[in-house]
Amino acid sequence: MNNYRINGCRAAVVLVAAGVLLSSGCAVPKMLQEPFEQGVYEDILERQAEGVPMEDEQLKDLPAMTAPDYEKLGDTYLGRGQMGLARAKYQKALELDPRSWRLEYKIGTILLRQGAPVEALPYFRSMVARDPSNARGYEGEGRALLAAGEHEAAETALRKAVRLDSGNWKAQQGLGMLYDELGRYDEAITAYKAALRVRPIEASILNNLGVAYYLKKDYPLAIETLDRALRTARPEDRKRIYANLGRAYARSSQYPRAIDSFRRAKDLPTAYNNVGVVLLEQDRPKDAAACFQKAIEVSPSYYAAAHDNLAAAKDRTGGGRDSNVCP
Repeated sequence: MNNYRINGCRAAVVLVAAGVLLSSGCAVPKMLQEPFEQGVYEDILERQAEGVPMEDEQLKDLPAMTAPDYEKLGDTYLGRGQMGLARAKYQKALELDPRSWRLEYKIGTILLRQGAPVEALPYFRSMVARDPSNARGYEGEGRALLAAGEHEAAETALRKAVRLDSGNWKAQQGLGMLYDELGRYDEAITAYKAALRVRPIEASILNNLGVAYYLKKDYPLAIETLDRALRTARPEDRKRIYANLGRAYARSSQYPRAIDSFRRAKDLPTAYNNVGVVLLEQDRPKDAAACFQKAIEVSPSYYAAAHDNLAAAKDRTGGGRDSNVCP
């Protein structure tokens, strides 16, 4: 295995020196993003967040909170990215309404986003135990099993979700990610395209489809698809797509565009380092050494990865710098 290093952005997809790995990329489900009317408890939450003191007497006069009240508070916290607090409110709601599959799905999804797939599984399995026709339950179970590395069981669950609801794009995307991990790239591409038929401009699907083309070494289609992903991606997701696009440009020998994409993903020294890694993988150690040297020149104080990679390149070339790839 190569021992040189590459820096990238981790989320929907993580780039490393030896290849591309997919993570679950669990976005908040559409159902959790819909607006809701603000009631008395949401008003209190807003006022507390703004530092407005509340009198004890005001709080005493409030009626006991119901499951929908706790769920709405959970939605509010989730919208702010406070997943721990959201999960706590959903759990309170579930205690009051233990048969709510919607609450189980929300809690399970948060646990997946927090990197706890084993803890998420019981919530999804509870959904399908009560209702074997619940496609969302199988989808969540499949995504949790995928994150836990249980590929065969994950495929079974995700396929059940798709059979029950062909419009469940998260299940289709989960199948695509599973097949990517197994090296079954044609099947992955088919699954992502099925997800796109439901969500034709969903950036996360386009990103993963682009990576599937990349893994299949179809770099022109990878570039085209990742460009499409950038058009609709949220600002916070664009960096991860640019990192993938940089890799595809570098593999296509479009080095200036690769440097620009990697720079947009993180910074200029990272861009030079990452292009150097690709050049080293392409058995062009002198060109790689030039890029690693450039990364060090741009940021000599902290860029340890480039120093390590430069040493690896020099071991293969005896030094030297005669490239215009990283001018």
